[in-house]
Amino acid sequence: MKKIIILKSVIFVFLLGTVYSCLDDFDELRENPNDPTSVPPSLIFTDLTPGATASFTGTYEDVQYHTWIATDNTNVPNFTGGSGSFNYGTVRNIDKMNEEAERAGTPEYIILGKFFRARVYLEMTRRMGDIPLTESMQGVVIPQPKYDSQKSVYIQCLNWLDEANNELGAFIAANPTTTIAGDVYFNGNLRQWQKVINAYTLRILTEMSKKANDADVNVKGRFAAIVNNPGKYPLLEGISDNAEIEYSGEDGFKQSYQPEQAVRKDAVVYASTYIDLLKNKQDPRLMIVADPTQDALDAGTDEATVRADFNSYEGADISASGGESSSRKLDGDFSFPNEEKYWNFVGQPGVWISYWEQEFCIAEAAHRGWITASAADHYNNAVAASMEWYSVDAGDISDYITNKQPYITGDAGLTRLLEQKYLAFAENSGEESFFSYRRTGVPTFIFSSFNGLDPNLGEKYPVRWTYPGSEEDDNNTNYRAALQAQFGAEIDDNDQVIWLLKE
Repeated sequence: MKKIIILKSVIFVFLLGTVYSCLDDFDELRENPNDPTSVPPSLIFTDLTPGATASFTGTYEDVQYHTWIATDNTNVPNFTGGSGSFNYGTVRNIDKMNEEAERAGTPEYIILGKFFRARVYLEMTRRMGDIPLTESMQGVVIPQPKYDSQKSVYIQCLNWLDEANNELGAFIAANPTTTIAGDVYFNGNLRQWQKVINAYTLRILTEMSKKANDADVNVKGRFAAIVNNPGKYPLLEGISDNAEIEYSGEDGFKQSYQPEQAVRKDAVVYASTYIDLLKNKQDPRLMIVADPTQDALDAGTDEATVRADFNSYEGADISASGGESSSRKLDGDFSFPNEEKYWNFVGQPGVWISYWEQEFCIAEAAHRGWITASAADHYNNAVAASMEWYSVDAGDISDYITNKQPYITGDAGLTRLLEQKYLAFAENSGEESFFSYRRTGVPTFIFSSFNGLDPNLGEKYPVRWTYPGSEEDDNNTNYRAALQAQFGAEIDDNDQVIWLLKE
């Protein structure tokens, strides 16, 4: 009997061990080797890196660089605004990158993650206004986060940007040969990223010109701290420092305006807002970006002479009716993008942040009296850099900034500076041209009932994006409270003026 009991006990222990062994094997089998639980931080970094907006897309149509006039229809630019989005998925990816970087012992990714974090929240707030920040990303703990005031979001993000610069500078000093993998812009050069952080900070501070006297934000002090201490805050030094992507013609890296999209060649036409500024200023970039009208080519006897004549170029009146625009295009009245320069798979590089934008920001700050730097020098740097990027002859650049469009003081000088910034932003730098216009009203845009806005009816160019529609259901109380706090009413539309734009 005792032997039987012992035998049963042995069998039970054996079976129990077998069960646990099977469970262990099952756990191993549940792990999918093709679905890794850990990835190199460089892969996430590449995904987080801001991309560049391609030329001749709707982003640049909305600010009247070009328009779409097909034979059978004319597209109306989107002057009515749209809905924004809360990009908290990107913030989760930043957290994941930091986690993987800590695991791999690569703190440089964590530092750049602080820059990316600041940028995500800034890009949301500059579009919509107040947003959840301090209570965001709390998941089940705080499923309905309160909105932070736009002012507090800007202060927090500016502090993050400053910390990112300081921490990256200290890291580079201690690790001068370290590069970062997954870098699509600078081949891993961390010093270039430090320059970008500071150029981006100047972009944001310039955007805050209406808040220049707010002591809590300290726009002027922050701006001066960067410009006056290049050792601590390195900046872009020329167009070779641009954060830009060269299109290669390979799949995934082709310009949007190219032979595989044949309809675009006949439909994309320059807008008069852009072309008239170039013509009126006798700007040599005109001949590089545009072709003469067919009328001018047909009337001329020598093509080189026609191309050298500013009067050979004309943009479409973006406020005209579709029928009128189509008829005039068929008659050969409008200029198209320069075929030799643009009609290929490469086009021009896609720019995210540029040296000329940085220099325009510094020139504007000096013009406004925020800093003691020479506004003229930085204005000249900016205009010259844009022209150099377009391969304008050095003699023509010198003549332009010395005789045709020199820096001048006063209100007229500020308008000239902002018009030049608009020209330099043509078909690059994403939505920065819109943000500059929204803040300053420069240049003068053309609107009518034909292009979606009728000034006679009080219709205005949108100044913000609305909140995501899901907030009405998912976070109603806080969403409504944010509208009341900002606008004095529970109104969420594109015309409400956010804190950033209030005098």
